[in-house]
Amino acid sequence: MLVKFLSILTACISLIGVATAQHYTAPPTSTTMGYVPVISDQQMEQCVEIYNQAKWLDEELSRTYVNQYSSYEVNAYNQKINQYQQWTNWFNQNCAGKQSYSACKAAQELNRKNGLPEQSCY
Repeated sequence: MLVKFLSILTACISLIGVATAQHYTAPPTSTTMGYVPVISDQQMEQCVEIYNQAKWLDEELSRTYVNQYSSYEVNAYNQKINQYQQWTNWFNQNCAGKQSYSACKAAQELNRKNGLPEQSCY
């Protein structure tokens, strides 16, 4: 029952992102000196997607009021917090400190797949 609820909750979160037509953006980058690991275009697309999902969920959480007397609302909020932490941990392990020419291109591709306008990479 809990697994089914989590699946439905995750699907709803995904639909909310599509329904509100949020645009994907490339994660922020910083300039560094020395060796920086390079990741594949496919990996970078995954990084861009996870980065944006986490960013949108963080924005949603910051606007959420939780009735502390409702165990349902508290549990739903905590599940979103756990999802946010999973996404940020995954991003930090697999994407942070790595580079790819394709970060902006990955954001453009995700926007194109979702029927959203593409931003310029230059």
